[in-house]
Amino acid sequence: MASSMKDLEELHKLITRSYSERIQQDLDDNIPTDAATLSGAVKFLKDNAVTADPATTDDLSDLRDKLKAAANLRRDKVNGTLSLVQSDMDAMQG
Repeated sequence: MASSMKDLEELHKLITRSYSERIQQDLDDNIPTDAATLSGAVKFLKDNAVTADPATTDDLSDLRDKLKAAANLRRDKVNGTLSLVQSDMDAMQG
């Protein structure tokens, strides 16, 4: 059974929307997107010859800011956890 061009275009839109919504939801929830999803999205973009130069693309500045904020939040959580562990170790030692 051959697919029509319209069917293929619709599938392409669905895949694009699925990756976009999944990654955006993870950003909104301040959780890291799993490696398989990111890898699939990158492959999808590459297979479709989608490229961008973040140094010259204003549209990417919002995404860059969100990713930076998410990374800072994760770093702060890790540092807070390490501080608690260190405090507990110090209390046990003496």
